Amino acid sequence: MAELYIVGNGFDIYHGLKTSYADFYDFVNENYNDLKSDLDSYFSFSDDKNNLWKDFENDLKTFGYEGFFNDYNHIDILSDTFKQSECYGVEDEITPRAEELVQMIRDAFRDWIENIDYPPLSEIKPKKVRFVKESLFINFNYTNTLEELYGISLDNILYMHNRASDLQDLIFGHGETQEVKPKGDELDENGDSTRTMLTEAEDAARSPFYALYKNTDEVLESHQPFFNRLRNIKKITVLGHSLGKVDKLYFEHITKLFPSASWKISYHCEKEIMKSSAIEMLNLEKSKIEMIKIGDLRVAE
Repeated sequence: MAELYIVGNGFDIYHGLKTSYADFYDFVNENYNDLKSDLDSYFSFSDDKNNLWKDFENDLKTFGYEGFFNDYNHIDILSDTFKQSECYGVEDEITPRAEELVQMIRDAFRDWIENIDYPPLSEIKPKKVRFVKESLFINFNYTNTLEELYGISLDNILYMHNRASDLQDLIFGHGETQEVKPKGDELDENGDSTRTMLTEAEDAARSPFYALYKNTDEVLESHQPFFNRLRNIKKITVLGHSLGKVDKLYFEHITKLFPSASWKISYHCEKEIMKSSAIEMLNLEKSKIEMIKIGDLRVAE
């Protein structure tokens, strides 16, 4: 009977690939100076001394439109020489700049993934794990690790967010539908419009927040043909996935498909915290979850 494996970024890191967000930080710092400056200016990334940008994808929700707007709004509506037409100029300047910022983030992310090298085979071989034959895989990574290192057929892998070797856009982003400082109502309590001469320009400044949103409902719907293939799955193994909030919908869907399945979930550190997160996300009994290390599945030498 086939098993289902769910693979996250920790799986690639386990094999020695430089795919942590700290590695992405280094890549941007070395190759995209202008983007690094913009990211520092308009986002708030959580990090520590050992893990810069440790929650990069989720932290894209912190985009501060006000600072972005102020950097491109150079008009003074109280000036004696002010003309209303100047407001349209602000929108015209902000709109392409916002689009450019989003595209630069996407381009840098793909460039980074495409330039990740595999370590020498001699370093990888001792770390390889044993998979049950004819199993199916849901891969949250963008790399070809399963195909290149394990010879897994592409037909048996669902790349949840696409893969870098294809021409499709890589799907990543935060999962929040509302900004930290959301837009107010169009009408006030008296029914009067709250719009100003700069509302359109402010809306344009807000656009990166929405452009960097990962629509998990849409992604899940697009992959229904693969999920329809899954039958009689009794064992599910999660390798290197942090069970982050942004991917919660996917795991809820899988749990509903296979309510009686038993789960093995890998942890890197803080085993009990990881298990508690798994129980909460999957809404399963403790007895159905076994915590493991990826190395526990190594091929016997």
